[in-house]
Amino acid sequence: MKNFISPFIIVLTAITLSASLNSCKGAKAYVKRGAKMEAAGMIDQAADFYSTALKKKPANLDALSGLNRTGQIILSRHLALFEEAILRSEKESAIRNFKNAESFYDKVHALGVSLNFPDSKKAQYEAVKNDHVKDLYTVATSHLEKLEYNQALKLLEEITSLVPGFKDAASLADYAFCTPAYDLAMTSMDDKLFRTAYEAFSNVVNRDEIFKDASERRDEALELGRFTIALMSFKNGSNRRNISTKLSSYVEQNLMGSTDPFLVVVDRESIDLILQEQQLELSGLTSGAELEIGSLLGVKAILKGTVTGCSVSTTPLRHDNKLGYEKYRVETIDSEGKKHYETKYRSVGYTEFYQSSEVEISFTLKLVSMETGAILSSKTIESYSSDDVRYLKYGGNARMLYPAKSNGSVNISSSGHNMLLGLIGERENLKNDNIMVDDITKNLASKIQREIESIIKEQVR
Repeated sequence: MKNFISPFIIVLTAITLSASLNSCKGAKAYVKRGAKMEAAGMIDQAADFYSTALKKKPANLDALSGLNRTGQIILSRHLALFEEAILRSEKESAIRNFKNAESFYDKVHALGVSLNFPDSKKAQYEAVKNDHVKDLYTVATSHLEKLEYNQALKLLEEITSLVPGFKDAASLADYAFCTPAYDLAMTSMDDKLFRTAYEAFSNVVNRDEIFKDASERRDEALELGRFTIALMSFKNGSNRRNISTKLSSYVEQNLMGSTDPFLVVVDRESIDLILQEQQLELSGLTSGAELEIGSLLGVKAILKGTVTGCSVSTTPLRHDNKLGYEKYRVETIDSEGKKHYETKYRSVGYTEFYQSSEVEISFTLKLVSMETGAILSSKTIESYSSDDVRYLKYGGNARMLYPAKSNGSVNISSSGHNMLLGLIGERENLKNDNIMVDDITKNLASKIQREIESIIKEQVR
């Protein structure tokens, strides 16, 4: 007679094994591992296991006791290194080792274990730290006298981190930071590098807002470097009505919201008002007349452009009749009169639908300098978007629908079944043409903004 293992026993064994494995991940398991490490003299690893046990179960007494023992050893080791560094007169090393001890103490204390940290060690640390800070201060002031600002700054900031409020270290640190930045800004002003000057002055003001006249100088750099652009009405060379007007509006909105402090845009209303006063029209002007208008507007450049194309194409709605299978169950009765159910699949037909649309806009911009008449940029920029729908229709029980394999047999995989279910729930209508055009017009406006900002960064350095 063959051995027979009941499916129930197999399942029960699997459940028991799973529970055993899960329990191994509990606090007790980590305490046991910690004890083994501790017995082997691997104190750091033991402390890590005890710490993990306490994170899982903060009230575990064995873990608390184990971390107290091993933690005290590790803390004592850090403090021993601290004392050795003092004996060798290595103040930096002593400070580093004491901070390691302090950090370890705090980490263990957060887990509910208070180690013995002698106050005498803390007093020693304060004395060493103060001596070290005095040495640093002497070296830092020496660097300042030699105009070695970077070296001085590094030491002065270390001083303020160790002993906040030590003498005038904080103000000297500000001076060491601001002085070279201010000098760079002033040199940049002389070289007409107004953006560089503005950023350097900003660094100074952000560190010390009353340092010399940095705040006023920053405003001066911004004023001298401002690049004012007049945004002309765009022309429409496409067959889409009002597309140029919409694009012009979005571009103006984007440029007005630019984060570049040097970019200034003259809005359309101001331009129209000035031109009306001068009884001028922009259309058909010569380049010389454009320069004259640029002077009237007080701008450094004018931005012109033409929407050269706006196309919307939509494919007809297509459909494919496909073979599929619908799952169903058949009830049968065996010789003993017991009911059984058999899963079967009947061939059915369903229909998949497809449709897509594409929208594309092209725009040619021209940025013309009003100071020289030179073309600063002439570029064609494009924006594209597409949308498609794919869905299916089925008159039967869609929850039981399965696709067919390439050979015509049923594909009973869950991925194929779920794919068909997903297509049944998909949207059937394409995005509205106007919405798609509006979206890519906004995208095109962002591209134009980035192009203009890039040009201005080249113009104002």
